[in-house]
Amino acid sequence: MSLRTALASLPDDRTTAIAVREVVAFFAAHTSTPIDIERVTRATGLSEDRVQGVLQALCSASVLHCDGEPRLKGVNFDPDRVLAMEVDRFLRRTNAPATRVQASVGKYLNRFGQT
Repeated sequence: MSLRTALASLPDDRTTAIAVREVVAFFAAHTSTPIDIERVTRATGLSEDRVQGVLQALCSASVLHCDGEPRLKGVNFDPDRVLAMEVDRFLRRTNAPATRVQASVGKYLNRFGQT
């Protein structure tokens, strides 16, 4: 299984895409540590229902490791090399628009100065 499988099982809307990116980025920064859903909710600022749906999709696709219900047990992200590369590629791809906007703002400020 893979991250691609998890993404395919989730709705294809902007809110879900943002939630997936936040949850995946949180777990990528906290590898090999069991984390409960309340901590993910607090750290990402997302609703508990949205985090629960994303965690279930990621657990069912074996991106995250959870024993039973993610709410009751801790969820663990311990990727192998292939999954780690897939997650890194996903995070770079989802950060690309923000990076382009920052670069465009920097070019504008260099050209026209700050107001």
